[in-house]
Amino acid sequence: MSEEYEYRHEVEDLQQKSATAARLFDVRRIIGGLFAIYGIIVLIAGFTASDADVKKASGININLWTGACMLAVGLLFLLWMKLRPLSAPGAEPKPEPSGPGDGPGAGEPGGREPGSGAG
Repeated sequence: MSEEYEYRHEVEDLQQKSATAARLFDVRRIIGGLFAIYGIIVLIAGFTASDADVKKASGININLWTGACMLAVGLLFLLWMKLRPLSAPGAEPKPEPSGPGDGPGAGEPGGREPGSGAG
C-alpha cells in the first residue's frame, strides 16, 4: 500500500508541475505582454511627436493611434488569459456538483443505476 501511495503522490506532483509550466509558458501571456510593452513605447513616442512628424503622416498622429491599439490588443490578450486559464495537457476539468445533496449517482463509481435491483 505504501508503494502505491508514493506512486500516486509522485504522479500528482508531476501533474501539478506540468500545469504550472503550461500556465507559465502560455503563448497568450507572451503575446499580450509584448504587445502591451511595445504599445506603451509607441504611445509615448506618439505623445512626444513633433509637428513635422504629424505633418508627414497627413495630419494623423500615427504613433499615438498605433500605440493605443497595440496596448488595447495586449491588454485583451492578458484579460483572455486571466478569464480562461490554461489547464494541463491531458487534464480533464473537474465536474462541479449541481446541488447540495449530490452524492455518487448514476454512471459514477459507487453509484447505483435506477432499477438495478440492489436495495
